[in-house]
Amino acid sequence: MALTGTQNYIPWISVTMASIMEHNSSPFAFHILVDKTDEADIEKLQKFSIQWNVPITLYYMNDANLSQYCRFERYRINGKYVAALMYRFFIPELLKDKAERALYLDGDVVCNGDITSFMDIDLQQNIVAVSEDLKGQEYAARMNVERYFNSGVILVDIQQWLSNHISKRILDDLRIAAQKHPEMSCPDQDILNVYLDGKDFFVPHTYNLPYRLVQPSVFKPKIVNEDAMQASLIHFIGAIKPWTTYNQSVPIVKVWAHAKENSPWRDVPIHEPGSQKAFHQAARDARRRHAYKEMVLWYFRFIKSKFDGTRKVGY
Repeated sequence: MALTGTQNYIPWISVTMASIMEHNSSPFAFHILVDKTDEADIEKLQKFSIQWNVPITLYYMNDANLSQYCRFERYRINGKYVAALMYRFFIPELLKDKAERALYLDGDVVCNGDITSFMDIDLQQNIVAVSEDLKGQEYAARMNVERYFNSGVILVDIQQWLSNHISKRILDDLRIAAQKHPEMSCPDQDILNVYLDGKDFFVPHTYNLPYRLVQPSVFKPKIVNEDAMQASLIHFIGAIKPWTTYNQSVPIVKVWAHAKENSPWRDVPIHEPGSQKAFHQAARDARRRHAYKEMVLWYFRFIKSKFDGTRKVGY
């Protein structure tokens, strides 16, 4: 099982791992591709390994070497290109002598059920098993592919991936695309869909249910999510994540929070609202909970933030 991210994502990656161990008895091994760690990270990962009797292997990625592939505006954070979304392309090569299959998971996925049958699924000669993206039909037409999947959960046949040279072909194209189309919104996911078109086995949303943590507005149509409590793997898509204070009353976030409490990262604080969007979401959450004084305070913060230079998006 493989997860990727920058150092600040390690606590959330570990919550994903804890949720998997809570709901599964099969023997797993975790492989984490990361830019760097410190002593505290290592100590907590060792505690996790002992707590769940599961091996954890770290792979340190060289962002300087990967920067040529990620020069898209979407990946520019604080003036710097973040290469972590490219790490997943190196998983098959790194694990080729250790496993026949690899389950890749984004760090904003939580497990709420057994995934053994998914891990053992017959791929029918395909390279990957995936689930359709929430905007699958729209994006399939845009990319001229048969079906379009969300890349937050991918079960990979490692030998098939390597024999088809998927990583090399993807990275070659990403280098060119970064030069010609830096405005692309989902370059890593788009290019995966292009090179795996016709070689992707689609499974139900049970194994990658897209869930949007957007508090409903009185004035806009309510976002309707599928029943996350019935899924085995839930993927918190979009900018709003479960590690925010204003989402803790959402039932599926309580599943995430329970996994966090059952990990060495239980004391890591979650994020208070710090952006215009977050203030607005916190106000809506307070309204939903009938905490009207709190709601007024957050709406005031939201209105004030429009004029004081507060960033528009983020936690």
